[in-house]
Amino acid sequence: MKKSGEEHMRAIAERLFNPKDKKPYVFNGKPLKNMKDLKDYLVAFTGGEGPWLASWLEYLGDGELARRIRSKPRDFKEIILKRYKELKPYRA
Repeated sequence: MKKSGEEHMRAIAERLFNPKDKKPYVFNGKPLKNMKDLKDYLVAFTGGEGPWLASWLEYLGDGELARRIRSKPRDFKEIILKRYKELKPYRA
């Protein structure tokens, strides 16, 4: 079972760090193309962007992250940083 969990995490990491045929999230004119871009630009967000980011992350392929953000939209920055740390070891 552990292997399938790792495979699942690798698949999500691939979708978020290397999205193929997906449109970027454009914020203040800056296109954020993947999870690393998003993490690096989080400081620029003012706090109300959680629902929009949840939709974009779900579009990229991480429904779990989208659910976490939707359940606590004010905490989206911390939730995204935590997920980034969870997925980073699985990056290809």
